[in-house]
Amino acid sequence: MDPVFRFNRTAGWSVGQSLISVSQVSLWQARCPSTDREALEGHVSADIAIVGGGLDGLALALHLAESGRAPVLLEADTLCAGASSASAGIVAPQLVRNLPNQVARKLGQAPAERFLRMLADAGRYCFALISDRNGGCDAMANGFLAPSSGAAGRAQAAAAIEQWRPFRTDLALLDAEAVAALTGTRRYSSALLDPTGGALNPVAYGQFIAREAERLGAAIHTGSPVRTIERHNGRWRVTTAGGSIEARTVVLCANGGNRLLNRELRSTILPLEVCQVATQPLSAAQRAAILPQGHALTDTEANVFSIRFDVDGRLITAHPMSRDLLSPEYLHRVINDRLAASLPAYEPVPLEFAWSGTAWLNSSLLPRAVRLEDDLFALQACNGRGIALSGVIGREFGRWLASDRREACALPIEPPKPIRGYFIARNAPKLIMKTSLAAQRLRRALGGDQSHA
Repeated sequence: MDPVFRFNRTAGWSVGQSLISVSQVSLWQARCPSTDREALEGHVSADIAIVGGGLDGLALALHLAESGRAPVLLEADTLCAGASSASAGIVAPQLVRNLPNQVARKLGQAPAERFLRMLADAGRYCFALISDRNGGCDAMANGFLAPSSGAAGRAQAAAAIEQWRPFRTDLALLDAEAVAALTGTRRYSSALLDPTGGALNPVAYGQFIAREAERLGAAIHTGSPVRTIERHNGRWRVTTAGGSIEARTVVLCANGGNRLLNRELRSTILPLEVCQVATQPLSAAQRAAILPQGHALTDTEANVFSIRFDVDGRLITAHPMSRDLLSPEYLHRVINDRLAASLPAYEPVPLEFAWSGTAWLNSSLLPRAVRLEDDLFALQACNGRGIALSGVIGREFGRWLASDRREACALPIEPPKPIRGYFIARNAPKLIMKTSLAAQRLRRALGGDQSHA
């Protein structure tokens, strides 16, 4: 999620009897002070240059360095200043709107099997990477819940578990009673439980990966926005204000920023603006009733509802972004009303952090590498699931590059795929979520809604 805006620091926003103290940075940035590196100065040569210091770029740098192909990474701002710091920090090792059979139809059987094996390892690998190297990162490997409403939702979850069975057997289908016990709400009839998911501090995770990559030989430069990427004497030249890199291969890992670096990417992804909010720490009684075993939750409804706790007991949730949320009174009311309507044990509390970002969606909703030219690639790996997937994507794409492309890559490598009717479609994700939210509020007002508000 690339930042769209950050709420201004305000010492005294009065909301009824509550006081909202909203940080100028996300919760994750507040907990992890920036650790800048030196900007690129002068001319350097590298086998591989990476543009973008978020989780995708850092994970790729780590795995290339482990393979002996120490890359040079450029970040325009500070590490994890974009998508990583704007996310909710949920490790969700499941695809968005795609079951394994759909992946096979889109990619073909053999490529799909490689791809699905990679994804099946995403959550486990993320937390193993942290624990094996004592990374910390406020990691909470307690599992991920994807609940749904109605018979259709249950059938979808059951189909997902069955189709994943050739690749993993640890997924479980929960009934309404089990979902209520693990979430604190009875608004769902079933849920898919992925025990390898959970939550973490994404900025701490990115900083940890950066340290590991540097320890193994990667060079990282912050404050180094890229000005041009062009061919020069059979190699790529990447220029910044202070220097340049000559590299055989360049990989763009700037998420939504990739479209500003290469014209062919401009109409290949759609924006979904989201506001993330963290409450003040909840009481022990509320925490015992809401997500009592520490799971992270993102449901499968059109107006996606997600919740998780951080290590200090703040409840973190999201809402489709709108200008109305810039009003602290409205923000407090709409977030607390939605949480109270979904979670019977929840009692409104002041909001402590609010930040905004953009989830970028590609046409297939599948992570992929885009081949722009010979030795020039871009990773499109987000679709709202980048934290879980970045590690295995960096591992597999790094392996492929380090093998000089002799092996088949587990990550799909495709040409740019412009989205048909892009200038109309670019507003579709936001409109779908807002329409669904409005419809559910109306049904709740009429007494007929049994799903979250």
